Amino acid sequence: MNRIPLWVKYFLALVPIIWIFSKIDFREMLQVFGKIAWWTIPFLIAVIILSMFLQGVRWWMLLKAFIPAISFSRVMNHHFSAIFYSIILPTSAAQDVVRSILISKENDYGISWGSTWVSRILGLLTLAILSIYGLFLIDRHFLPKIFFLTLIIILVALVLLFFLSFSKKITSKTRLAISKLIPSKALKIIEDVRQGVYIYRDKKKTLFFVFLATMFIQLLLVGSTCLVLAGISGKWFPFECLAYIPLIEILSLSIPLTPSGLGIREALTKLMFQQIGLSNEQLGVYIVLGLLSIVLKLVGGVPVLFNLLRKSNSQGNPPQSHQTE
Repeated sequence: MNRIPLWVKYFLALVPIIWIFSKIDFREMLQVFGKIAWWTIPFLIAVIILSMFLQGVRWWMLLKAFIPAISFSRVMNHHFSAIFYSIILPTSAAQDVVRSILISKENDYGISWGSTWVSRILGLLTLAILSIYGLFLIDRHFLPKIFFLTLIIILVALVLLFFLSFSKKITSKTRLAISKLIPSKALKIIEDVRQGVYIYRDKKKTLFFVFLATMFIQLLLVGSTCLVLAGISGKWFPFECLAYIPLIEILSLSIPLTPSGLGIREALTKLMFQQIGLSNEQLGVYIVLGLLSIVLKLVGGVPVLFNLLRKSNSQGNPPQSHQTE
């Protein structure tokens, strides 16, 4: 999937969005825009920024467990820089990859990448738990059986990955076979990262608090979606959002076809709107508001610009030698 050219990925992302908007009556869509509650956009902006901040805090909590002296401001600097770069990079995991690269230049790369893996797997696992719980709260008669079965399979796979991450006994049997297929240098890096994940088994308190932070972040995502839909339609869909939104996030982040799941997320959201009985025009407004998350990622450009200016000043002002009189 990573060999797919960048322009092809963006094309694949735009196809479902163009198809969705081809079905929309733009006059009706403008009318929907005019009727949305006044607080919807300010609320959405505040939630997006808060969510980005809390994701950085969660990562700092994981890093601090093994790098006590690590600076909170430095971690947040790298976190928001990675958010900025993820706008243009062609993978849903771009943010994780960039911030891990940035932090590993200054700290142990095993811990840097290990914390990223733990953060990602906890995030996906929490989403799956919330989605399954939400499905028990809604009327499932109109959902295909494969829908629920797929989610169960995803949850089982994530739970298995979580426990495999903290066990060397199970994976030791495959390590010998893998070592014959991978060059020794690459194997050394993989082993260091593997150790960086494994050592978190002794930090159960940290994992617990990170799990709580992750749960809060994901509930914030679900709750904000519910309120935005209420602002657009005047109707409440709390259980439907709890069932569908986490699953949409899992699938859009796990399918590496488009940058950050763009297009895939919108196509899955259309299916959700059909299930809850909202119109294509309301969907169009929801998608346009959702683009705010991309625009607000430009906030991450602030530390990037600051670092570039600081580097430029340091290069333009070499240290002067002291002359004796």
